[in-house]
Amino acid sequence: MSLHRSVAWTPVQRHNAFDPTVRLDLMQNPYGPCPAAVEAVETREEVPTDSLAATFRHRLGEVYRVSAESVHLLGSVDAAIAAIAGRHTGPIVAFPPSGTSTLIAECAPGSDPATIARGPGRDAVIGPEFTTDLPENAMAVIDSPSNPLGSLLSPADLVRLSRACQCVVVDERFAEYSAFSLLPLARELDNVVVMRSFESWAGLPEISCAWAMTSPRLADALQLSRSVVKPEAIAGAMATLEDRASVAATLKLVREERSRLYRFLRKLLFLEPLPSWAPFVTARVTIVPRQDLIDGLAKWGIRVHAPSEPGLEQYVRIGIGSRTAMDRLRTALLELGPELVG
Repeated sequence: MSLHRSVAWTPVQRHNAFDPTVRLDLMQNPYGPCPAAVEAVETREEVPTDSLAATFRHRLGEVYRVSAESVHLLGSVDAAIAAIAGRHTGPIVAFPPSGTSTLIAECAPGSDPATIARGPGRDAVIGPEFTTDLPENAMAVIDSPSNPLGSLLSPADLVRLSRACQCVVVDERFAEYSAFSLLPLARELDNVVVMRSFESWAGLPEISCAWAMTSPRLADALQLSRSVVKPEAIAGAMATLEDRASVAATLKLVREERSRLYRFLRKLLFLEPLPSWAPFVTARVTIVPRQDLIDGLAKWGIRVHAPSEPGLEQYVRIGIGSRTAMDRLRTALLELGPELVG
């Protein structure tokens, strides 16, 4: 079996290894991919793509305890959702503020999606009063954990949506950070598709693949089999699964830093953090204008994300970085506090 070296590929983390800017506007595993994934992408065995994909689907089924026949590979979650929304002839239900609702508005400009606002915590609940009037031919597209609020979709809410709509698409690209998934429930609901991705949690943003779990009937109806996945992306994802314990250790560090950041922000007068199950913490800026905080952090070489969704004009999303990066953030916020408030 011959080997060949693919086009040079370097993880984003290596590009920024000596960059003095702390990028907390990102949503990636700050510790990067596991060494096995890097090696698999850079030096890939010449295996037929169909054979490699079949092996990968079987391995995904083993790891996530789903049937390999229900696993469908995707180029990316965004591309898959855009294609599905663009082809859907009925109403689309979106749940702002979220990245998926913004994506739907961009890829299906001719449609007039119904919207159900989801907030943080208890405000993220989708009760019967929201689903009873939804059209039967509607397709609901929702993310869990959501971006930028970090809210989870509960099993009860998913069941309500599946009963009210023709189909439900759940974007679980950040699920590895929450240790919670709706995959078990989706096995029982034949009109639900759950999408996952290696892009964020596995540290493979530049060359990654995604996958969906759903019934063969729904997969055919949504034309999921048309997705094209690069063999290098499959090789990197496969290596990540084989060395999952290594990545799991870094995910634990991210979750610990997320908890530390939430507790720290609660002590500040000018920030009100929201509980989050994603690789970030979103907080409302109080007392001072949001831009003052963003500019102040920029002077410290720290970048955070300013959500543009309506209603979030005073919020910032702070990604979870390495221990050193988070210590730098805490120092900056403590130093900026008197300046901002005073």
